Amino acid sequence: MSQEEQVLKDGFERFVAAAEELEASYAALKPRADAVDVELKETNAALAESLAEREAVFAALPIGVVALREDGSVGTSNVEANRLLAAGRGVGEDLTTRSDGTVAFGGHVVRVRRVPLPAGELLVLEDRSRLESLEREVRRLDRLAGLSELALGVAHEIKNPLNGVMGFASLLERSTDQETMHRYAGKVVEGVRAVDDIVKSLLGFARPKDQPAGREPIELVVQRAAAECSLPSSRWQLRGDGGALVDADALGRVVSNLMRNALEACSDVSVRMHAKVTAGELELIVEDDGPGLPRDVAQRAFEPFVSTKQRGTGLGLALSARVLSFLGGHLELLNPGQRGARFRVRMPAVAVAGAEEACA
Repeated sequence: MSQEEQVLKDGFERFVAAAEELEASYAALKPRADAVDVELKETNAALAESLAEREAVFAALPIGVVALREDGSVGTSNVEANRLLAAGRGVGEDLTTRSDGTVAFGGHVVRVRRVPLPAGELLVLEDRSRLESLEREVRRLDRLAGLSELALGVAHEIKNPLNGVMGFASLLERSTDQETMHRYAGKVVEGVRAVDDIVKSLLGFARPKDQPAGREPIELVVQRAAAECSLPSSRWQLRGDGGALVDADALGRVVSNLMRNALEACSDVSVRMHAKVTAGELELIVEDDGPGLPRDVAQRAFEPFVSTKQRGTGLGLALSARVLSFLGGHLELLNPGQRGARFRVRMPAVAVAGAEEACA
């Protein structure tokens, strides 16, 4: 055998050996490949099931979710988002262009929140229409509950003097002695006056008299309240945002009540006030140098018919607090049990410039 034939033979034998080795390796690898293929199919099936579950959860979310592309177009969105977007488009409102905040349109109230994504934004839409409706209903029921409580208290308070009036009127009817009749008549008048005080306190808030409706600067409201209470200008002072516009009727009656209470507690009392308007809300501090409210009374100061005055109806602070609550405001006693009553009034206002000087 020639050398060339020997080389060819050796090469062929090596090729056969390599082929046999490759075939053996393939035979050994095939079960593993089959196992990997089965595992891959199972993994793909589990992944598909997981994605389907996530898609179902995403679609069923009660909050609208929209994936916005970088150009502002809608990528993916769930059922709730599609409903809200369609409702907005129906009245010309494009929610995809709205910034964070609350949007009201066509009977809907939607809270919008935008979350940055690597390539675009996530738009979260929460329909608060039902919640807003429920909150309004709760506020309405709260007002009704307060009015019901107030009505029961008024009925109770009126009943007491009326019983006295009826009793003395009956005695007056049977009496023939002029002096006794005069005394009984005085008791009847006293009882009727007590009833009249209660009714006037209620009507004072329910039906304005001479005070004009609408918004006026705080300084004018305070001036008028002081004049109605006969509080001299030398004994009251207003500082701060006196030019801010407020509900003149509501604030006037609250301030009148606080001034009147101070005067009835101390005839030579002085009243200091400071007005501050922030983000459309008025904070008015009203303080006097009178005796203040005892701590045991202060705890119930805003309940109807709680009073430290012998002939007081106890309706002033309760009605003031109730009127402010209707406007979204609040009345608070800041120093219970201390000398010199100090109240804080909060209510909506419209800020205007130029009221940092004293307005006494």
